[in-house]
Amino acid sequence: MKRFIPTTAVVLPLFFLAACNPSKAPEANAPTASPGASTATITASPNPVPTSQGVGTTTITWNTGDGTEGQVYVGSPDGGRESLFAAGPTGSVTAPWIVAGKTGEFRLYAGTEHAKMLAKTQVTGQK
Repeated sequence: MKRFIPTTAVVLPLFFLAACNPSKAPEANAPTASPGASTATITASPNPVPTSQGVGTTTITWNTGDGTEGQVYVGSPDGGRESLFAAGPTGSVTAPWIVAGKTGEFRLYAGTEHAKMLAKTQVTGQK
């Protein structure tokens, strides 16, 4: 019994300390990713696009995030049909037709089915 009391006196506070100070738990409402989850990205640089000569150039860079094939489509500023712009798991291609005062959207789709959009970015021409 004499040995039980000192052991309890050491172990019990350690238990409470561990329970009150958990290792870095995720914050409430913080986004979490499951293992192997894709983090697809698409960016335009520069954006907004300087168009001092009436048109400007931006570079579209994309990454499907998981090495699978992807396709980049561009929508026309007037709301017309999307057109295939580029393809591949990752890449970087210039778009030399950005017009002042217009906004277009580049969309990255998974695979070649043009069905599941992974990411998008809007590009605006600026005078």
